[in-house]
Amino acid sequence: MKKELLIIVFFVCVAFANGQIIDTVNVEEVVVTGTSISRFQAGSKIEKVPEQQFELMQGGNLDQLILRFTPFAIKSTAGSLATIRVRGTSPDHTSINFGGININSMTLGSSNLSNVPLYLFDEIGLQYGSASVVNGSGSIGGAIHLGMNNYWVNGFKAEARIDFGSFDEELYGTKLFYGNGKLEGVTRVYYYKKKNNFPFFNTTHDFEKNGAFGEDVQRNASVENKGVIQEFNYKLNTNETFTLKAWIESDWHEIQQNMQTNAFQPNMRKTLSDDHVRLWTEYKNEKKKLHYKLGGGYVYDNSVHNHSTNKISTQRLIFNGDGEYKITNSSSFKGGVNFKSIFPKVYAYNTDLKREDWTDIHLSYYQNFFNKLTVSVNLRQAFVTDFDVPFTPAVGFSYNALAKEKYVLSFTGNVSKSYRVPTFNDRYWVPGGNPNLKPEDGINYELGSKFSYCIDGLSGTIKVNAFYLDVDNWLLWINGSNGWEADNVQRVVSKGIEAQSNWDIHVQKYTINTGLNYSYNPVERAEVVGSSSGQNKAIGRQLEYVPLHRGVFYLSGIYKDLSAGFDFNYTHKQYTSQEQNTIPAYTLVNLQSSYKYKVNDDHVFRFAASLNNILNKDYQSSEGYPMPRINGRLSVTYKFK
Repeated sequence: MKKELLIIVFFVCVAFANGQIIDTVNVEEVVVTGTSISRFQAGSKIEKVPEQQFELMQGGNLDQLILRFTPFAIKSTAGSLATIRVRGTSPDHTSINFGGININSMTLGSSNLSNVPLYLFDEIGLQYGSASVVNGSGSIGGAIHLGMNNYWVNGFKAEARIDFGSFDEELYGTKLFYGNGKLEGVTRVYYYKKKNNFPFFNTTHDFEKNGAFGEDVQRNASVENKGVIQEFNYKLNTNETFTLKAWIESDWHEIQQNMQTNAFQPNMRKTLSDDHVRLWTEYKNEKKKLHYKLGGGYVYDNSVHNHSTNKISTQRLIFNGDGEYKITNSSSFKGGVNFKSIFPKVYAYNTDLKREDWTDIHLSYYQNFFNKLTVSVNLRQAFVTDFDVPFTPAVGFSYNALAKEKYVLSFTGNVSKSYRVPTFNDRYWVPGGNPNLKPEDGINYELGSKFSYCIDGLSGTIKVNAFYLDVDNWLLWINGSNGWEADNVQRVVSKGIEAQSNWDIHVQKYTINTGLNYSYNPVERAEVVGSSSGQNKAIGRQLEYVPLHRGVFYLSGIYKDLSAGFDFNYTHKQYTSQEQNTIPAYTLVNLQSSYKYKVNDDHVFRFAASLNNILNKDYQSSEGYPMPRINGRLSVTYKFK
């Protein structure tokens, strides 16, 4: 508890300091959710994570940000594996995008959010609801965009960061920015490790004690990740740019064992290593009435389980091209094509598959009427080698009903089709893969409203969205007569209401930010088809690992160079199997504070501390796997020119 005590002392000390938390940086271009993306998706819910929340979580990974500040559900073990469930969907129903690359595994279909360090990125964009019409296969639930800004540095600036946390957690990172205003390079490097030897109460039954095993310590759950992103950006002129990005990553962890194994097989140790190479280059031209961009990429993913020599890897070659023609000041037409070739090399596949080609053609149109009503139409058709993919159209609108000096009230609506092509493992893994699987086929309906209010000293928004998602051919691995096998066995219906608010209050030198994110999400099997009669017992009941209620509340205050705040998040109980097994609801409360010390304009230090799970709760996010009790982190960031 020494580190926790140091963090508490830090909170007390900075309470008497003066300060302001975040450096202001003028950014010319926002890559994540630029106007062209949102303009052609009228009625879709697309948001950027607020800068203060993003800055606060720079020492963590994507799963921690999602858990603490969004209504999305996260299923995780203690630092080694975390998967997302957006609006009741599966992890492989949300695409994670870097440039023009969906980083989800082509064999598994999903990403481990514990392996996505926030320190490497400048912003995070969140898209709620079906996004297949823009992002392609695997975006039935939504999409996450990992954003990197162009700063067009003239000269040199840099930063270095060090974090130390509980259970031997360490993070080291640096960012280097160098250029002449037209040509810039950005180097981002990080190294992260954690022993993860936290105490917990082990509920596994011990027959010798005739009760719970009792106090225990997590063993063999270490994590070690490292990576670098190298960028080169060249501005040919104001409206013509060229970008090259390379993300090289190596992730390793000991696979956390469940409570029973940890208690009675303490020497059990298994490991998983993942190596990734992701290259993306893009040319953008906006000089004339026709704006267009061309992009290409290469991806190499390799996974090694427990030092095995069995190969599980894929390579991808990607090409994207699209153009937008501005018909008038209030209407545009956009079209494009995406192509990728995938080369799998997996020891357990029952085929000599060498290559699979995917081609997507998409067309979009948007029209604004009298600066009050915006309508968009999107059409997408994918073609996959020896596979039939459904046509996916989408229609949406955004309407400014009231626009006054102090407030604006708007309404949105969207209807969109979506799909997911089964992964290579789903189709070809031996045993259990099924090459005759159908693509998952969904339709999403959404209505939303947004109220924005601004007066002197007070500004904020309130949003309410209702959605209904119906997915046919939902794919599951089920325990059938021949063992585990993949099959299209379900029709799943997910519906719900999301409520969000965010407010900034300014009183003299004080700034207060507060907000609420809440999701009510009933999601059920509506129908079971095929021979999977065992699925019938779960019809009409909440789907596994999707909480009916998820809520987040946060409050922070800034005075000069000092910032302090807390966040509170609640996750309702969750079913963990098609039986009646559940994990109980849990509530987590976290504290954080920071202080900026400015030596001069060229040298700035930022000291930060966080204390997590201050209620010291034992809880589970994945059945049978413990999570840490109270834990903390200290960080120092140094920025200089």
